[in-house]
Amino acid sequence: LLHGVTLGSTGKLDDQGRRHPQVGSNVHIGASATILGPVRIGNGAVIGAKAIVTKDIEPGQTVVGTNRVLGDVGRAMKKTQEQPWIYEI
Repeated sequence: LLHGVTLGSTGKLDDQGRRHPQVGSNVHIGASATILGPVRIGNGAVIGAKAIVTKDIEPGQTVVGTNRVLGDVGRAMKKTQEQPWIYEI
């Protein structure tokens, strides 16, 4: 966890009676990120600086902005043929 991270409740209970986030192992949470509600952040996920997370994040995924999942950190990237500087994740 970096500086200014918020792990908070939304007041809504999930099916197990939880209101706060559950964060897995080896998760990197960037500065000023906000994680709200009974969400689960999978092992090895990366949450970018100032990201807002209100949905479950699968293990190894990267999130930036508001619930925008970029992809799997461990998945190999490949270049597209039309534009070799753009990578598909």
